[in-house]
Amino acid sequence: MKDYRLNFVDESAWWAAADAQGWIKYEYEPQEPVAPEEPLPERVVKSKWVQAEGIDFDVIGEIYKPTGVVNIVDDREVPEFAKVPGWHVNVRFHKESLPEALAAHRVTPSNPVRTFAGGWFEGE
Repeated sequence: MKDYRLNFVDESAWWAAADAQGWIKYEYEPQEPVAPEEPLPERVVKSKWVQAEGIDFDVIGEIYKPTGVVNIVDDREVPEFAKVPGWHVNVRFHKESLPEALAAHRVTPSNPVRTFAGGWFEGE
C-alpha cells in the first residue's frame, strides 16, 4: 500500500484531475427518444462519484484549523478558525503508485487532519 495526501486549488480542480485519471464514474439523466435523423441531445449528468479498482479515496475537501484566537460570544468562549488553502484528498493505492500527473499536488503536512484507518503507509 502507498498513501498520498493531495491538495488542489479548489474542488473543480480535484474533479478535473480525477476525471483525467479515469477515476470518475457518471450517471446520466434519462433522455427522451429522438427521431433517427435528429442529433442526440447533450447528456446531462445526474450524479458523479470517485471509484477506481485498487484505490481508496478520502475526499476531505476544505480544512479549517484554530488560529489561537478565542472570541466571547453570548458569554461563551468560541475559538476562531481559519481555512487552510486548497481542496484536500487522501489517496491509498493498493497496487500502483501516484500518477506523475498528480505529483505536483502532493503535500506532507506536519499535523494531518485525517488519515486512513490501520495506519499510514507513505508512498515514495
